[in-house]
Formats: sequence, C-alpha cells, structure tokens
Amino acid sequence: MAQLLMPQATAVWLVDNTSLSFAQIADFCNMHPLEIQAVADGEVAVNIVGQNPVTGGQLDAEEIAAASLQHFEELIALVPNMNYSGDGSRARYFQLRGIGELEQYEGAPNPSVGFVVDDIDLSGVGGVNPVFDLAQVEVLRGPQATRFGASALAGMVYLQSAEPTSDFDWHGEVLAGDDGALAAGVAVGGGLAEGLAGRMSVHHYRSDGFYDNVALGVDDSNGRDESSARGKLSWELGGEWRAQLAVLYADFDNGYDAWSPENGRVTYSDNPGRDEQQTLGAALRFSGPLGERAQFVSISSYAQSDILFSFDGEWGNAAYWAPYGYDYVYADRRDRRSLSQEFRLLSSPAGRLLGGRSDWVLGVYAQRLDETDGILSTGLYDDTADAPWSYCPPCLDRTTLDSNYESINSALFGRLDTALGARTSLNLGLRLERWEADYSDAFRDFIYGDPGQPTGNEFHPGENLWGGDISLEYRWSDPVRLFALLSRGYKAGGFNPSLARALGGSDTPGRAAIAFEPESLVNYELGIKGSWLGGRLSATSSLFWMDRQDMQVRSSAQFTDNPNDFVFITSNAEGHAYGLEASLSLQATERWRLHASLGLLRSEVDAYALEREADIKGELVGRSFAHAPPYTLNLGASYLGPSGWAGRLDINAVGSYYFDYSHDEKSGSYRAVNLKFGKEWDHWAMYGWVRNLLDEDYFTRGFSFGLEPPLFERSRYTRLGDPRHYGVTVTYRY
Repeated sequence: MAQLLMPQATAVWLVDNTSLSFAQIADFCNMHPLEIQAVADGEVAVNIVGQNPVTGGQLDAEEIAAASLQHFEELIALVPNMNYSGDGSRARYFQLRGIGELEQYEGAPNPSVGFVVDDIDLSGVGGVNPVFDLAQVEVLRGPQATRFGASALAGMVYLQSAEPTSDFDWHGEVLAGDDGALAAGVAVGGGLAEGLAGRMSVHHYRSDGFYDNVALGVDDSNGRDESSARGKLSWELGGEWRAQLAVLYADFDNGYDAWSPENGRVTYSDNPGRDEQQTLGAALRFSGPLGERAQFVSISSYAQSDILFSFDGEWGNAAYWAPYGYDYVYADRRDRRSLSQEFRLLSSPAGRLLGGRSDWVLGVYAQRLDETDGILSTGLYDDTADAPWSYCPPCLDRTTLDSNYESINSALFGRLDTALGARTSLNLGLRLERWEADYSDAFRDFIYGDPGQPTGNEFHPGENLWGGDISLEYRWSDPVRLFALLSRGYKAGGFNPSLARALGGSDTPGRAAIAFEPESLVNYELGIKGSWLGGRLSATSSLFWMDRQDMQVRSSAQFTDNPNDFVFITSNAEGHAYGLEASLSLQATERWRLHASLGLLRSEVDAYALEREADIKGELVGRSFAHAPPYTLNLGASYLGPSGWAGRLDINAVGSYYFDYSHDEKSGSYRAVNLKFGKEWDHWAMYGWVRNLLDEDYFTRGFSFGLEPPLFERSRYTRLGDPRHYGVTVTYRY
C-alpha cells in the first residue's frame, strides 16, 4: 500500500475467531507491550495491560512515514490531547491530558509521562528518537499503573522499531530541504542462521535550525546534528522459546540558541547554548511456556544518557546590552543510568481460572536509577554607567550545584480478565510499588559564599504506592464495543533543593515546603470503538474525568536580577480535568481516505496553598493546567491515484494554553498545514513535502521574568515553533 495513503490506526485490538491460537496470540504479546484481555465465544481480544483499547492510539510504520519527516515530535499533532514543551532543541517533556513536566532544571527525575523504546526506558530523556525504521508508535492516555507503575501517571509513549524477519529486506532514504536540511538512512535485515534473524538501521540528520545569530554572524547556532543506530536480533530457541535483543545508540549534537530579547528568529547571544545527548540502551527479552498452564516472560533493560544542556543566560552580547556590562552563562551536565528487570507469568489455555473463563498475568519488577547532575551558573552585571546611582560596580556571580540521585523501585503487579458472558468481560489490574531514594547535593558560591561552604541537602524519601484499573466491556456487535473504565495512577513524591538552599535557617515560607507528597490520579472513562459501513468507517471515542489528588505543581520565582537565579518549588495542590477524545478514518472513495482526531480538554486547579510572586495578578486557583490546550484537532485526507501518484494533507489546530504555573502568559491558538505529494513505483518513491505551509507563527514555550537592564521589569518571552519548511525525500525498498 502507498506510504502516503495509509490511514491513521487508532487502537491496539486484535480479534480472530479461527486463524490464531491462544498460544500464538500469547507469543505475539510476549514480543510487544501487550497482554491477553478477554476470551469469549472463541474470540480473543488483545490489549496493553492496564489500559482499555480505545484510550490508546497506535500509528504503524506507513502512517509514521506519511505524517512525519524525521522525529517523534512531528507525530504529536495526530494524538488527541497531547502536547510538548519546547524547552530544548527537541521535544523531551510531554504532556497528556494536560499532565506532564515542562523541564528539569534540578532535583530528582520524576516523569509523569513514560517513554519506552523497544523495552528501553527513556522516560524524561526521550528526545533522541528519529522516526526512521520505526514500526509502531503507541500513545496510551490516562493512568497506566498496572503495567508501567510510577512513571505513567498521565500515560505512556511506546516506540517499537521494525522487527527482524527471515526474509532479506533493506531500504534507504535520502532527504534534502531548505535551511540546510540533509538526511540519510539505511536499514537492512534478514535471516542470519537457522532460527536467527537480525535487523540494523543507521540514520543521520542535520539542519541549520531556523535562527540567525547576528552577534556571531552565523545561521546554524541553533542547528541540529543527529545520528542514531538501532539493532535487533531474534532467536527461535526451540520448544516455543524465543529471545530478542534490542540495542539503541543516539548522538544528538544540537545547538540551543532559540531565545531572543526581541522574541524573533534573530538572536544576539555571544555564548550560544548546546543541547547534546548521547544515549546507549539495550533490552533483552526471553519468553516461552512453563508447562501447559503458563507462559514466562523476562525483560532486562539498561540505558545510559550523557546530557549537556546550556544557554546564554541573558541572550545578548556586550554591544547589545551597552552601556551595561551584562553577561551570564548556564550549563547543566547530567549523567543518567537505568537498570531494570521484569518477570511475568501469563496464563496459557490450560491455566485459565474460574472454569476456563479468566486469563491472568502476574509479575514482579525492579528498577535502579542513578543520576548525577552538575550545574554551573556564572556571569556579571556592571551598571557603573548609572553612577552615582549604580549598585553593581560590577556584581560577579559564579555558583555550582552538584547533585547525586539514586532510587530503587520494586513492584508486584497482576491482572485478571474474565468473560462474564458471550458479550461481556470484566478486567481487573493492580500494582503495588515501593519507591526509595537517596539525594544529596553540594552548592558552592565562589564569590559570596560563606567560609563553611559548600552548603548541601540530603533527602532520603520512601513511599508505598499503589494503582490499578477495573473495566467492564460489552460487545454490542462484532465490530462495535463499549467500555467503562476506572483507573488509578500514582507518582512518587520529592523535594525542593533550591528552596532548602534559599531558606537557609529561616522558617519562611516554611521548611515543610521543602518536601512534597506523592500524587494520585483517579480516572473515570466511558468509550466506544467500532467499524461501520462494511468496514469503510472506523472510529473510537471516549469521555473522561480525572481527579488529581496532591497534584504536583512546579513553579519558579526569580531570586535576584541574575537571569539564571531562580528558586524552583514543587508543591501539592488539587485539580481536576475532563474531556473527550475521538478519532476516525473513512474510505470515502476508492482513491480518497479521510482521517481526523479531536481532543477536548477542560482542566482546573481547585486548591493551591503557596502565594505567587507579588507582581502576578491572577490567581492560580480556578485556572487551567499548564500546557493543557482546550482543544487539539487533526483533519486530513490521503489520495492514491493511478500509476502510483499519492498525496496527503494534514491540518493541525491547537487552542491557546498557559505556558506555566509561575505566570499567566498564554500561547495563543494556531493552525499548521502539512502537505506531501509524490509518486511511488515498485521499489522507489519520491515526494515533495511542506510543513507549516502557511508559515504561521506559533509558540512552543514561554517565560515571564525580568531580563533587561537596568530595571529588570517582568516581560513576556516566547519561543517560536518551526516556520515553513520544504524539501524532497527519496526512498528505495528492496
């Protein structure tokens, strides 16, 4: 089928009355993040553990190729109620239904949205994922506690690269576009020996980054230079036992020069930032039968990421800020190591419970995470030009914050899916998790520090956490299903290092605010999934209500006129959200297919204990969540003409949302139009593409603080999304 025409798949749901046995389905599940959900009347439904099918969205390889160019962030517009924070060169922090981190400047990694690639956990550092040779992207909205635990309060993103097969296969891709964009990738796979197959892909992308730095006279200070490689080996070990090894390597050597005092695409930084990340990961999965009653699955995973995130603190240079001397630099180096092990038992047909009506899953999980973080903030401010009223002749700053974080998560989880009758099934999931962490840091002020420095913090939190789900499903007819879902997710608590440092020995605003409690989220959901018109129309829709208890709200306050000097405070609040998510595809004619997705979201902070900064007029209570658009919309059409001509049009719209909890600046609503058109032959394909066809300005991140001397008045600063971007892609498939 033509790459440009493939419609959006909307859910994971495998149904077969005759061709697949239970063991075959179970084997498929062992190689994917799926489990058996229900068995009734010879029909097998397969689903991601802890998640009803209609609340998740799946994009397959053809859809990924049709709707994106290079990176996962380009697919976000297809997912209802999904957004991302433009805090970096690539999307690294995601929000689902208005829940998710906006950045990580200090403290413990504590993501609300998980990010997994081929069983490798990259939650919080998942910005290094090109779409080349991806087979599947699944975005699960709502709590995923039963399967994924504390890292999936708001949902989970699961990427799966192409699987190795015994048949030889290879394909290549070359891209060229404006702004100096060049890319090339090649993937090759096939049988290596009896029962052994492998696949490997490599990819490289570069571009200038859409900004011109007039201080340095260059146009690539925000450029992208991204290399990645993936590999898989799959063994048939005999006796229905299988093993698969997946490896991932990514080296993203990107600039970060996307902020200007004038809020445009011209920057003035004399010390442009960097957003570099080197990631190496591997996962090993074993699966097979343990007798006649159970299947066994073992998943071992390791990932390490070395990250440099830096920026020009005042976004200018000496000439720009004259007559004031004003120059700051911020640099953050993070080293992250993650090791996890999971064992699962899944029922086989002979091991079903309750008279053969109930399938079950029982598992244990353990993860160790280590992260070291070194932050340097240095600079000066000199206002001698204002003499005799100057107060910094000059003021120098040089501070470091070195921290070490270690955590251990251990969990027991289980699931029971029972057919109550020919059309009705009841599904239960539960996870119990223990989280323990050790955190220490050392803060040094080399200019104004006390003789007894470094000052430091130590925290040793531990929590018992639990979550799960219960759902009732009804098969209205063979192609139409209804469901009701109640799920509970959770997220570990934490602490505020910079607040502890700012308070010193003071009790104002209260040392109790240094620590914050775990968050829990209760989600109520009703949905429908089905196909009509003889299969030409397929659609899913769900209504949800979420109650956030001890909601973790992260805000910041500017501590001094130093643009790098902020106190970050996460505190507990209360909030709720509700909305609708829907998607459909319609084969309108033989050559035209229409697709659409819609997310509607209403969110509100119900209680918030801390006071905001004195010059922020609005109240946070009663306001919407940050990065929570009231609507996300995708409308599109695909065309497959005679002789291989094909095209696709996507119109994406996003409603205006608040940038942060620290202030009330908003993004403004926007629309972006993407177009592809080309021709495909038996092995070759060539198409031209344009993204943001109408060249609309829109914003992916915004701040409000005092940057500009001498008064340092609070002002609005925004980061622009990518402008109109066009080019040509050529692919070959053997």
